[in-house]
Amino acid sequence: MNVLVVNVQGSGTPCIETGLEIAQNHVDTGDNVVFLHCSAELLACENNRIHDMPRCIECIARRNTGLSCIAPSIKAQSFLKLTAADQNEMARLKTRFSSLEELRRYTLENFDIGMGVLSSLISYTRHPTPDLTINADLVQRLTISAYAVFRSIQNYLDAYDVNKVYVFNGRTANPRGVIRACQSRGVSYSVCEMGHSIHHYGLWDNTTPHSLEYTQNAIRERWKAATQDPNREILGSEFFQDRAKGCPKEWESFVSGQTHGLLPPDWNNKKCNIVIFTSSEDEFAAAGDEWQNKLYENQLDGLRRISQSLCGQGDKLHIYLRMHPNSSSMPDNYNQQFLHLASEFLTVIDPTNPVSTYTLMRAADKVVTFGSTTGIEAVFWGTSSILAGTAFYGGLGGTYNPKSHKELIDLLLARLPPKTREAALMYGYYFSSYGIPYRHYKPTDFGEGEFKDRNILRSHRWITRMVYYGRRTKLSTYFLNPPFGWFTKKRLFGKRSWQVT
Repeated sequence: MNVLVVNVQGSGTPCIETGLEIAQNHVDTGDNVVFLHCSAELLACENNRIHDMPRCIECIARRNTGLSCIAPSIKAQSFLKLTAADQNEMARLKTRFSSLEELRRYTLENFDIGMGVLSSLISYTRHPTPDLTINADLVQRLTISAYAVFRSIQNYLDAYDVNKVYVFNGRTANPRGVIRACQSRGVSYSVCEMGHSIHHYGLWDNTTPHSLEYTQNAIRERWKAATQDPNREILGSEFFQDRAKGCPKEWESFVSGQTHGLLPPDWNNKKCNIVIFTSSEDEFAAAGDEWQNKLYENQLDGLRRISQSLCGQGDKLHIYLRMHPNSSSMPDNYNQQFLHLASEFLTVIDPTNPVSTYTLMRAADKVVTFGSTTGIEAVFWGTSSILAGTAFYGGLGGTYNPKSHKELIDLLLARLPPKTREAALMYGYYFSSYGIPYRHYKPTDFGEGEFKDRNILRSHRWITRMVYYGRRTKLSTYFLNPPFGWFTKKRLFGKRSWQVT
């Protein structure tokens, strides 16, 4: 079998190690493997939005170190493969947009390039509605880079017989270009991402980890297939218990700075207490049309409308708005919009406040979310949960899913019994068990580990030091320009015994 592993999003851990893991597994079974990569050609990628050359050097050094662990059984080369016609078309690309909606709807053949660019832009800015004027240069860089990836992969698939393509994540501009190129040529692809723990990775065949339909079906099927497994409910419960303890297996905890048992000082058990948990909108804001909120323009719009509709109910109820701890790294002007919602009957809890998320969740009469995992966690802990957005757990039967703003307000004012806990157990079981164990990569922490007994991150410290001190002494420019520039580029970008140019 002819396998193509494509890396166009940088050499961060565990991204590069997962690609190498997949490549090594195919080499072990006798398949022909080609590793396509960027050699500093992309104007913008997931790890280097301004095409900073020292950062490119670090990335390439890490990739080369990893590839050398599989040498000489793997071929590697730059992904760039553009024809003269492609370059002419690139020069005519639309790279300036008057609105986010215009960018979102911009397509090229089957490639929703505008959606990919917007997804990357949102991730970079950590803002669900980024300013296109301020970020005009980045939008242009992303658009050109995504186009180069799309056409280059198409050209490669036209020139060579490829049976399977692998790419990481698939949501942002460049990886999305790989997926759309495969779809346009009818070539099977798999998207890789982290699994249920740092010791596992997941594979999504001919779809992405962000597919609502795929994931909801997978949750139900895995639960059904494990009917005879006595540990099914135990694993499902452990998912929620671990998160409440601040030790999730799949990622770092967002509640480590909170105080267990702490409630807001104005908490009043004599009132109906409604807790609204916000989510980090930047990941799914441009994942695809299926993730668009059917009730509100965004969660800020939803919060404003909910607040306006309930403003006369302050004697009966109180709303507590728990801002997602991860939003502390989002732009201040974005967070201020939530903080300004505070009123006599609405308490806003900022991202760094030590008030306990899980104490709030269990003490609340009702929980409202816009897609946050806290929505299904509330179901597990026996609290009525209302979903005012889109989430993987939305169709599992554990949450109230209003179809209009009026219906949501009616639910908030009504007596609302909790729904079936089985929905939460299904969700917890899936996210406690999906994925494939690493064989060659051994993680030691989030973003740290060894591939075939070699720590790729730490094995090129001379490069890191050169870049760091080079920045401070301006030696980076010196070593990248004549006369030493030729040697530096030859050493880092030049042909290897395991490379094909």
